[in-house]
Amino acid sequence: MWKPAVRFFCTMFFAAVATSQAATPDTGLYFIVLVKSSNYSQNRDGELTRLNYHFFSEVFPHNPDTTVTGSLRRDGVSSSAMLYEKRESNHYIEGGHFDTVEEADKTHPNGLYRLSVKTDKVHIVNQPLNLAGDSGATEIPEPITIHLSQGGNAVAPDKLDPDQTLTVSWSEYSNGRDDPRGIVDDMIFVVMQDCTGARIVHTGLPFKSPYMNWKSQEVTVDASKLKPGHPYSIFVEFPHVVDSRMAEGVPIFSAYATATYLDLVTLGEAQNNECLDSMPPMDTGQTDR
Repeated sequence: MWKPAVRFFCTMFFAAVATSQAATPDTGLYFIVLVKSSNYSQNRDGELTRLNYHFFSEVFPHNPDTTVTGSLRRDGVSSSAMLYEKRESNHYIEGGHFDTVEEADKTHPNGLYRLSVKTDKVHIVNQPLNLAGDSGATEIPEPITIHLSQGGNAVAPDKLDPDQTLTVSWSEYSNGRDDPRGIVDDMIFVVMQDCTGARIVHTGLPFKSPYMNWKSQEVTVDASKLKPGHPYSIFVEFPHVVDSRMAEGVPIFSAYATATYLDLVTLGEAQNNECLDSMPPMDTGQTDR
């Protein structure tokens, strides 16, 4: 999910390098992405509830103070373009949440889109980007089930031992692959936040840091990241790349993605009251809070 916006502030990386990333000119932008996704909530028994389908686009600048203007529109459609807006450190287009994939496809049909983005270093004008699977259909990966273990044994999400390393794994990436264009392979993102809303784990973004590709199977969270009696949130996301381009030295890609969110709790007595009254959403895909 991609979410959000602003899903990706890193304090910890678990690296597995995907496609080799050649040096690019100093564009001031890491990348631009266009996404149609599905989002799920997982309960303590491993059952999934679909939250929404989601459409968005995001620009990731090197410097959060970079001035970015831009728009996204369907190719050949004369209706008003959607405009990028500043959202924390990135620039974002919110295309809405939908109950069914049919509703998402009706509002934002598969096919060719046009991106225009301008900064003090680059000016991308009407860059084509295709959002359609090989068959033309929406090819969102199958929903993700998250698995937790400590000491080699499965552990319930509300019974984590704060003194043991936590291993996070997940169900199979149903349509994961290397990018046939050689720009960015299908990714896996794992993000964990504490009860103040701070990111304490992030597995990295492409073109910005080492990141995990679709072949990765697990990450570990050191016990030093956990406190007794505290709630945490985690999500695992699979972005499946369907088109990738280079425009004025900036990587641009579209993806069908799926993400699953899971709440965690550690055993023991909390030593302070630093936690917020309720856990904040991890990004714009988590619409159940």
